Order: sequence, then C-alpha cells, then structure tokens
Amino acid sequence: MLFGKKEPPSRSELIVEADRARSKGKLKKAIAGYRKALELEPKDPAVHVKLAPLLARVNEGEASLQSFRTAAQAHLDKGFADKALAVYTQAAETFPAQVNLWQQVAQMNLARGRRADAVKMLLRGRLHLRAKNERREAIALLKEALALEPTLFDPRLDLALLLARQRQQAEAMALLEPMVKAVKGVQLRQVRWTMLRVAPSLGALWRWLRATPG
Repeated sequence: MLFGKKEPPSRSELIVEADRARSKGKLKKAIAGYRKALELEPKDPAVHVKLAPLLARVNEGEASLQSFRTAAQAHLDKGFADKALAVYTQAAETFPAQVNLWQQVAQMNLARGRRADAVKMLLRGRLHLRAKNERREAIALLKEALALEPTLFDPRLDLALLLARQRQQAEAMALLEPMVKAVKGVQLRQVRWTMLRVAPSLGALWRWLRATPG
C-alpha cells in the first residue's frame, strides 16, 4: 500500500456517516451513504428500512417501495414474520394510497391469527383515503373489513355513503336496510339519517323524523 493512501470506509462506517447525515437533514448524502453500504450487503433489512423513507421524501417512490419490500422479504427469509409485518406497516403509512400494502398487512395479520388487527389495519388505511379520486380504494378497504367483521356499525355507514357518492345507491341501500331491524335508539337514527343522505325523499325524511325524539 502506498504511503498516505486512505483505506475506503467500511460498511459500518458508511452507515454511521449516513445516519449522521440523516440526523442533520442531509437527505441526499444519507441516501448515497446507505446505497454504498448496500453495495456491500444488498439485502440488509436494517439499511433498507432506513433508506426507504428517505427515498419517499425525495420522490423516488418506486425505489422506496422496493427497499421496503426487500427489507420485509429479508426478514421473512430469516423467519422474522413480525419484523416483516412492521416493515409493511411502515410502507403502508408512507404510501397510504397504495391499497395493496394495507391489504398485505391485513393478510399477514390474518395468517398469524390476528383477525382484529387485520380489520384495524384495513380501517386505518381507509382513514387515509379522503380525496374524491380515492373513493374506489376506500370502498375496497371497507368491503374487506366488513367481510371479516360484518357487525361493524360506523364502517358500514361510511361504506354506504361512499357507494352513494359513486352513484351506487342500490348497493348502498342494500347495506343499510337490514340494519333498520337490527338496531334502535341512537343507532337507528344514524341509519335513517344515512338512508336519507343516500336516497333523499319525503318518505326517507319522515322516517328519520319519526326515529328522532322530539
């Protein structure tokens, strides 16, 4: 080795330097560092989990998703299903409009016998989808949640309203009509109000008024 020639940084040194850059908000420098570290160990899940959110922040969405998937698969390959689930959950939170990620998280919870958690994640995904152009995705998540837990009250009303806004009033009413006989009191009034919003009419207004105490 020639005198004064500097050794290239080790993988651990690259990661430490990238971590330091990330903490200072130097995203491009951090990304470059993590990528150099991955050249030495391409499937390192810990590095991919650090890299993926940064890529999302600099609008490299596809690369970010790939890093999330690589990290999750690396955990699965080692038998760490819960760690893989955590990665997919982070990916879903980072890309909330990607319905397939919420569905993946739900399926992974179901595979581990966590039905309630699966429903919870589907509903959490729906909460992120508020824009008009996201209604189809929101409807898909609500339908999956209700398929797992048909007795959900508020999500059923939510789905009915979304269907109505998509001009699917008949399907919306088919969801609501069985609820009339199954609930009473405050919940009955909520159902009647939702039916009025889905299909406004004098009859629907009268039925809602009758369900509302004076």
